[in-house]
Amino acid sequence: MNKFNVFALTLLAVASARADATLEQVIVRQQWPWSTDVKVEYKVSGVDPQHPVNIGVTAYNGGVQLDSSRLAESIRGDLYGVAADGIGEIIIDPVKAFGQEHVALANFKVKLTVTEADPSTSEVLYKIIDMTDPSTDGHPFPVTDVTRADLLNGKYGSIETDFNALGSGYTTSLTDVLIWTGVTNYPGAKTTKLVLRKIPAAGKTFTMGANGGNLGDNAKFEHSCTLKKDFYIGVFELTQEQYRRLAHSSWVQQGTTGIGETLPVGAAQYSVFQRVITEKNSLNFNGAFSLNYPTEAQWEFACRAGTTSELYTGLDLTTANLDAIGWVTGNSGGNTHEVGLKVPNAYGLYDMIGNVYEACCDNWSANAGVPGYSDGAAVTDPTGPATADADGKLAIRGGYYGVGNFFTTSAGRNGSAGNDKSFGFRLAFTAD
Repeated sequence: MNKFNVFALTLLAVASARADATLEQVIVRQQWPWSTDVKVEYKVSGVDPQHPVNIGVTAYNGGVQLDSSRLAESIRGDLYGVAADGIGEIIIDPVKAFGQEHVALANFKVKLTVTEADPSTSEVLYKIIDMTDPSTDGHPFPVTDVTRADLLNGKYGSIETDFNALGSGYTTSLTDVLIWTGVTNYPGAKTTKLVLRKIPAAGKTFTMGANGGNLGDNAKFEHSCTLKKDFYIGVFELTQEQYRRLAHSSWVQQGTTGIGETLPVGAAQYSVFQRVITEKNSLNFNGAFSLNYPTEAQWEFACRAGTTSELYTGLDLTTANLDAIGWVTGNSGGNTHEVGLKVPNAYGLYDMIGNVYEACCDNWSANAGVPGYSDGAAVTDPTGPATADADGKLAIRGGYYGVGNFFTTSAGRNGSAGNDKSFGFRLAFTAD
């Protein structure tokens, strides 16, 4: 490990959009010998909690400003959405930020600036439901809100703000991409905790369904669909361990394959889990929200994540494009796999394509009598037909490990009563 020499304490300048917020007592320390990281501590005062501030960092070698093109990905700490007076801490990885050729800087300094934060920094983007204690039957599990500021500050690990960085040619029309990529390694996220991502759908209109191509009769009608409210949806398909904890059940996956606590639930009867959703207080969080399946419209809006293509990456359905994002017939070995191992969409949702089919609230009808699907008409917050084509059948989405055709597209749809390991769940709730 190369040593990053730091001899100067700091160069402090304050530029503030709010004159009452000030910085002082800035100290720079290198974490050598155990790390090349540089710790910057500061004291901020005069912060209005109703108007949080951001802390900007500019680095210098003496009087020469250093290239900051990689600084954002090399820094973490109390940078965004600071809402109270106190001591803040910032960690800079100078080797990552400034490159090997700049490891030894004789006069390293930083300039800190304070500006008013955008209101979106306090927005809750993820909710973490803690099911560590399964004995809380009849009582809501604890819920932690994860804000945009938490993610930008590195509190929960790695993030990605460029969807194209996840794969060559990946595109989305979303202008606000913030994917919590570190969720795949977050302790308990696939077992004892349930992580849901906010989907900004309120007032949004998108093209649901598809016409022609590879998409099959069940999804043949494109139609305009409007959603009135935001909603939250599971980052992962519900795993077997999560199912047991939510349902307060000793249920185990049947068969000799597809068994594992981080593998998706399969072969759990919809009717059983629907009863849990309805009856168990643990799924109703003090009236703030109640977990259920998403509607078909919510599912497709979340899956597309700003795309209009066959796949949520902005690409068309090909074997190579499909294999990158989902466990399907060509790469699954005829079995389910641990959730969260493939490439997520631009909302940071994993396995929306492949692995297991995902239940929706809507009764299943191939087309007949379903506004939009049967006639291409515009719809708002559709909930499906009043009755299903067959007893107990719900609409299912996303395909599964045994198919690689039109069912594994953003528009692909099918129906099932859910009686084998290819059918599972992804939970959601509508925000008020």
